[in-house]
Amino acid sequence: MGEIEIEKLISIIVSVYNKEKFIDKCIQSLIDLKIDKSKIEAIFVDDVSTDNSYEILKRYETNYDFIRCIQLEENSGGPAEPRNIGIQESKGKYVTVLDADDWLESDGFPNLVHQMDAHDSDFGFGQCFKHRNHEIVKVANFASYKIDNGLVPYELYKIFRAIGPWGKVFKRSTVIDNNIKFKNLKYAEDKLFYSELMSKSKSASMTTDHVYHVNRYTDNESLVKETDDIEKANLNFEVLTELIQMDLPKYAKEQILCRIIEMDFISRFFIKKAFLNSNNKSFYYEMFDKVENMIKNSGYEIEQLLDNARYRNVYLAYHHNREDFEDYIRFMLYKANSHKYIKDGIVRYKYPEKFNNLPELKAKCVGIHNGTRMINDNLYEVIEIFKEENSVINSVELVKINDERISKNIEFTYEHGFIYIKKEHLYLGGNNFNIIIRFNNFESSLVYASYPNVSDNSKLYRQNAKTEFIVSKQAKKIVEPKKVVKSKAKKYYQSAPKRIVTIKNTNIYKDVDFKEKLYPMPKGQIVEIIGFEKSTKKTPRFITNEGLYISANKDIVLSVSSTDENTSMKDNDSKTKVAETKSGVLSSLRRSFLNKKN
Repeated sequence: MGEIEIEKLISIIVSVYNKEKFIDKCIQSLIDLKIDKSKIEAIFVDDVSTDNSYEILKRYETNYDFIRCIQLEENSGGPAEPRNIGIQESKGKYVTVLDADDWLESDGFPNLVHQMDAHDSDFGFGQCFKHRNHEIVKVANFASYKIDNGLVPYELYKIFRAIGPWGKVFKRSTVIDNNIKFKNLKYAEDKLFYSELMSKSKSASMTTDHVYHVNRYTDNESLVKETDDIEKANLNFEVLTELIQMDLPKYAKEQILCRIIEMDFISRFFIKKAFLNSNNKSFYYEMFDKVENMIKNSGYEIEQLLDNARYRNVYLAYHHNREDFEDYIRFMLYKANSHKYIKDGIVRYKYPEKFNNLPELKAKCVGIHNGTRMINDNLYEVIEIFKEENSVINSVELVKINDERISKNIEFTYEHGFIYIKKEHLYLGGNNFNIIIRFNNFESSLVYASYPNVSDNSKLYRQNAKTEFIVSKQAKKIVEPKKVVKSKAKKYYQSAPKRIVTIKNTNIYKDVDFKEKLYPMPKGQIVEIIGFEKSTKKTPRFITNEGLYISANKDIVLSVSSTDENTSMKDNDSKTKVAETKSGVLSSLRRSFLNKKN
């Protein structure tokens, strides 16, 4: 291999295909990164989008030196080829792969890159959050539970549970020297790439900083969602076939095989409604038999590879309770969580009698709210803990309900199976919250509101409900004024840039209070700004070079001026062309709209 030319600290590779609805937010997160932009490059590789994605990318490329666009000659059918081209074209010491519908954290991502650079780490892991319609959850806590360096990536317990790009940074040289490439698959292309890459990286850094945000809102369609279970299983089998043949460290390969079996061929294969409802169950059984034969022929035993007791019992039921296997899956899906009891200080699952041959399932650590107690003239919230002897409690955390980005560790005392928390510590800045017990470094359990119950004749209602602390109206009043001011300041620009680009469809108004709309302004248009003014309700507005008004909301418009000292605009010729294009668009829009009104 020839010597790699290093010109940047970090290269951000983004594969794009028909992401016009999301690409602005993705790019804005890169613009907002708190890092010297001369040290980074963002390479967007468009896979011949049929929407306006490429046109949007070209506008940003015109205005930001660190952004570069490449368009393939023909559609490749997946993100693999665009990613490979992006990595090959990159000039960074480090590389990260970002999906076009996701975004990076402005502080946390640069912090991880600088941490890696300071320790010359081959690989980096940061904290990720998955955004769904009604909740934001932390992903893969085992890869971001501490701040540490000098780690061996493939020796980190459970690290292969997350073998995708989220929150990961790696040395470009590791990829080039080992000729590691993404394979062009409709699904699961990440597994091969990151399994090999992590196994061939010798050192790693880890941070607890927020680094990566995953878009899983319902309006975001992807190839993953378009792939059915049978197609996924066939692709996963193809991945397994290649992984088994790879020359990897023994522990790494065992951990990878464990992950593939437990997640891809048990959890997401058998323990699903789709399996129970399928009219083609023979496919599932034949596929699992193929997987087991391949594992055995490679010198491994599935039962010895399995780490999770729940998945091991599914495997045992498959072999020893085959005639009742579907009933076992049905029990695990629909009834297991309402068939629990306590024995010897541990919460256990009560099986139907026909499954008594299977090992008893136990919960590693469970916390149950035990009420408020007065102890030595102090009020304490009490949580009773039921755990295995080898489970170690690390921390107690308050987490905002439905938004795990907002949390804090609190002081507590653990004595004789009970956690004691002073009442004054139960506060999360005016947010409603759950309590989470962190144990065994990265495992966690939400505190339950009631004790487990098993009954053949009745069922305890909401026995799996988690303890929720709802902030009183009086407490909310104390914090809301500050929150509102802070929120508005963050949501709106507070000064006028030289020019903006619309990132959503908006309107041009005659007055600052937006009472008289003149004409629409579509997404993607650049507008010259000459001033800044607030409405009678103190809402910031921009004044255009025509003396009209447009929103200063950061969700609607984006500054493309040279306000960031590390972000340089393109040369003067490009500026002139953009301004001329903008002026023409504005004029034609204004004329056409006013003509219609007249």
